[in-house]
Amino acid sequence: MPLPGETGRGDSLFLLVAHGNGAPKRTVCTGGHAVEQQSVFAENIEALTADYQRLWPLMPSLHSSIARLAGKETIKACARRLGMLSKQGGKLGVVFEHELEAEIFQDYLIYMHRPRGITLVRQMLNRKRYPRGSDEQSLLEGMVQARFSVFWVREVHPAGGFVALDVIRGEEYFILDQSLPQQDAVGTLSACRIFPFRGAWLHTGANMVFGTIDDPAGMQPLGRMLNEKEEQELNEENIRRWRALLKR
Repeated sequence: MPLPGETGRGDSLFLLVAHGNGAPKRTVCTGGHAVEQQSVFAENIEALTADYQRLWPLMPSLHSSIARLAGKETIKACARRLGMLSKQGGKLGVVFEHELEAEIFQDYLIYMHRPRGITLVRQMLNRKRYPRGSDEQSLLEGMVQARFSVFWVREVHPAGGFVALDVIRGEEYFILDQSLPQQDAVGTLSACRIFPFRGAWLHTGANMVFGTIDDPAGMQPLGRMLNEKEEQELNEENIRRWRALLKR
């Protein structure tokens, strides 16, 4: 799957349109047809940010619990696909060449790999371990809808999030985040997984940064959803590219 700026099979074009004093809008052009859409900034951003800050500390614990559902063969299968399986001391095991790789591996393991046809996140939700209406259950219901893509940061909101262009779909999303709005992050290109959260989006925390792009005009999104196989290929290809960058 080509990254933005490379020759690919994209057939849509993202355009940013200014509208005077009104709310900013975006136009997604696909197949020659432009569809104008309202700003993706959430109206209740302060309340959303408060909920996000309260619930975000639960994510590492949830991820760890979900990862424990994986058997040894499942872990080896994921590591083999990502080129992270190596023999040491006569035994095959997962080997990380950089400390950041552990988080990326776990993210792929629980959200992307599908032993017996369903992800580990879905398996956890199906077990009904957490009471209905609990914070953990609420997060899991969003996490099973998570999807991987490549995003370009268009603008940041100091209250706790940023607007990003999905360079695969050609759509924009408001993604809640604590640290990125405090940085000079506009133009950042990164690959991560997002899931819906109360009218906005959360990322899973495993982000792969590829640098910055000042102008997205040259990007050519596919303008459609990826199927499971395509999403997995995109995920794996970006992990390989990201690992190569870490070695430089």
